[in-house]
Formats: sequence, C-alpha cells, structure tokens
Amino acid sequence: MTNRGKAHEAIVAELVDQIKKEDSVQTIGVEPYKNVKGTSKATHQFDVYWEFQIGAQTHRCIIEAKHWDKLVSLRELSRLRKAIDDLHVSPTGIFLGSSGFERRARAYAARYGIDVWVYPFTIEATNDEVAFFVAKFEDVSPVFDEGWIEKVLKPKLRKGVPLPLNLEGTDKGTHLFDERCAAKTVREVLHEHYLAEKADVPAHEICVLFDTPTYIETGDLAAPMLKISGLKAVFSLTSHTETLHRVSKDYARRAVAFIADVLFGQR
Repeated sequence: MTNRGKAHEAIVAELVDQIKKEDSVQTIGVEPYKNVKGTSKATHQFDVYWEFQIGAQTHRCIIEAKHWDKLVSLRELSRLRKAIDDLHVSPTGIFLGSSGFERRARAYAARYGIDVWVYPFTIEATNDEVAFFVAKFEDVSPVFDEGWIEKVLKPKLRKGVPLPLNLEGTDKGTHLFDERCAAKTVREVLHEHYLAEKADVPAHEICVLFDTPTYIETGDLAAPMLKISGLKAVFSLTSHTETLHRVSKDYARRAVAFIADVLFGQR
C-alpha cells in the first residue's frame, strides 16, 4: 500500500467514525468503500455511503474525500454525478477536496447540486507521519474594476453615499461570484492559487488577478455586488509534522461539521 493510500484510508476511517458519533439524526448505516449497483447494472464504489433517518423519512448521502495536491477537476465531479444518477434512489453527493476545485468544476457542482468543500491544508505522507502545510491570508482587499464602477455603478448611486464592503470574515463571510453566479469564498479563491506550494513561505504581499468577470458581495442593498479585477492579500505558508492519525481525525471532525450543516442546517 502506498503512503498516499494509507493517508486516504485513515481519512475515510475517521470520517466513518465521526459520522457514527453525529447525533443530529438516527444513523441506519455508514460504510467505507461501499459498492452499490446502479440501474445500468454497473457497480459504483464510494468512499463513504451513509443512510440515516429523520422522522419517518430515510435519507442517503455519498461522500468522496480526496487529499490531492492538485485541484479537483470537472471530470472527477462528472464521474460522481453519473454514478449518482445511475442509482435507484439518488442520494445527496458531497465532494471533499483538500486543495480546491477547478473553476469549471465548481460551476459544474453548483449546476448539478453536488456540495463541495475545501479544507485549508495539504499534506505529504511519509510512513505514519505527514508534513502538514497551512496557508494564512491577512489584510485581504479587493482590486476594484474602476472602469465598471464609473460606467455602471456610479450612475445608480446617489453622490456621496458610502458603500461599505464586508471583508471581515474571509473564511466564509464574503463570497465571489462569476457570470454564472457560481459562488466561492474569498479564502477558497486564494487557496486555489497558493495552497499547492510545498515549502515554508514568509509573509509577503500577493495579488491574484481574474481572467473572467468576477463580482464580490458588499452587504449593502444599494449595490449588493461590485465587479472586481482581483484580490490583494498578505500570504504566508507554514508547515509542521503531525501523526497521520491526528491529521485525519481533525480533517474528519471538521468535514462532518460541514456535512451536517449541508444536510441538516443545524450548525
């Protein structure tokens, strides 16, 4: 078994263990690497297959958990959607990725109702230890598209009206949108550009420029979204060594909190 395979199995095992402890619902059964036969007679294997009950209704959820050091592609999400569509009863699909998702993959997931989640670390496994890389972004600010503001926004606003922009909660409080209204948090966008680095990086200024129209929410009803050209931030990357068990357990605990929020809206 490869080191990467050991890390994946440890993460999946911890996910199953954490789901069994989830008390928001009555779990009927949860299995790792579950093989399920579809209507086409093809057999599909999922990292985690979970059945649970709320009241008298039974729900099903399938979870794919990847800790790749590359972005999850549209192809991977398309493969998951086709497997879901082939099942007798379509479950909720959730894809957990440690290094982000390609832009087209995020749009595809939003279109087909697959919930995706980015965990803010990447790891390199060696035997029973892993190098644990954590990115930090501070002083995040947008680079405004001044031409759009002059041409489109200013005519709509009264002269002198202040326009506050909420960037305080860059983890999940502020979202960016593309032309298809596919949403990402500011932090996810920054991670997709920088998390794959594999060395300690001291704090320094960065600027991510977008090659497609992108909008940021403002929290102001007068102009709920502004067009931006990019993001500026102070970026650093640190690393330390942890046991594989500890990293996978922390990954699973936070992932299940996300899953519970998606499924039950209680967190």
